Amino acid sequence: MFRILIVDDTKSIHTFVKYILAKNNAIKTESVFNGSEAIACLKKDTSFDAILLDWEMPLVNGPETLQALKRHGVSIPVIMMTTKNATTDIQMALNLGASEYIMKPFTEDILLEKLNLVTGKDFTNAA
Repeated sequence: MFRILIVDDTKSIHTFVKYILAKNNAIKTESVFNGSEAIACLKKDTSFDAILLDWEMPLVNGPETLQALKRHGVSIPVIMMTTKNATTDIQMALNLGASEYIMKPFTEDILLEKLNLVTGKDFTNAA
């Protein structure tokens, strides 16, 4: 079973991502709605295979969450999801340890391609 943690404060993003990934029976998703919840979740359970992390969230934003995860030694691949598209934002996310960067709104093909890149698995043909 391949596990993905979705970290986003927008319920429609969770619904959309879960809809896409539910087409593959080998993928299980779990949801949290802000960075604080993600940090708490990952302190207890680091058996996720990938993290989809929103940038703009209340309490603890994506970059702060990413920094905290790296401080705690979490090495799970992170795909940063955001509407921010400035080169400086993308570079900052990658410098903080994000494995990939995905612009909102995104399509099924883009999400699966990014997951393929960070995991080395091929999810595009399974969906």
